[in-house]
Amino acid sequence: MEYVFGGCEVDISIAIDFTLSNGDPRDPGSLHFFDPNRNQYMQAVRNVGNILQFYNSDKQVNLYGFGGAIPPYVNRASHCFALNGDIFNPRVNGIEGVMQCYQHALNTCRLYGPTHFADILKEVNNNVSAEPVTQYNQKFHILVIITDGVINDMNRTIDEIVRGSELPMAIIIVGVGDADFSSMETLDGDDEALYSQAYRKYMAADIVQFVPYNDFKHNPHLLAKETLMEVPSQLLNWMRKHNITPHARTEEQRRLI
Repeated sequence: MEYVFGGCEVDISIAIDFTLSNGDPRDPGSLHFFDPNRNQYMQAVRNVGNILQFYNSDKQVNLYGFGGAIPPYVNRASHCFALNGDIFNPRVNGIEGVMQCYQHALNTCRLYGPTHFADILKEVNNNVSAEPVTQYNQKFHILVIITDGVINDMNRTIDEIVRGSELPMAIIIVGVGDADFSSMETLDGDDEALYSQAYRKYMAADIVQFVPYNDFKHNPHLLAKETLMEVPSQLLNWMRKHNITPHARTEEQRRLI
């Protein structure tokens, strides 16, 4: 909180799985079902996003999709696309903006596949790398990936996570549905540090947290707690490693406490 009060910006990206394994949105059994009360993606975004957005001063969220076929390429999956249609500026306004943009995308994007994470991770890594964090420009990035199961580009995904482990960022993977999430547990890296064949090195820090949504869907408070469990230490560890200290609070902030 000292970093946040001192002006450290927490930037947020959300990436949503548009692969066919989620089921047709018109089907009540689909994880993308049009009814907001039965759509696990919308529930996960709202429960997690409502907490995260309070740490972001401008409430802008970078919103991506992956695994869907977007017009005019209806028979080819895109593994990283902006849900607002502008990959150069994928930002939407707050969680309500995320919801509206996501619902619109369900009507225009064809669910496809397979499930790849690497392109999303590469895009976010590139964006974080492009804005160096210093003592006078403090920033931390949180990427939330919401998905329904097994990924098909594990090696490339590990490469990008290892690359991201040297950047000021945290990755939260929220698994929805009842699929086999063993590969997500591997990416979490709690039991064994990830090793990149491409970079020939282990990850510099554990930046991934995996959360199985079904375990916490009836308790939004516990879901938020589990989701954010590792983020504070990830931020602190990166800042301290790079000798970046919190700025002093302003007089107005002191009065609010």
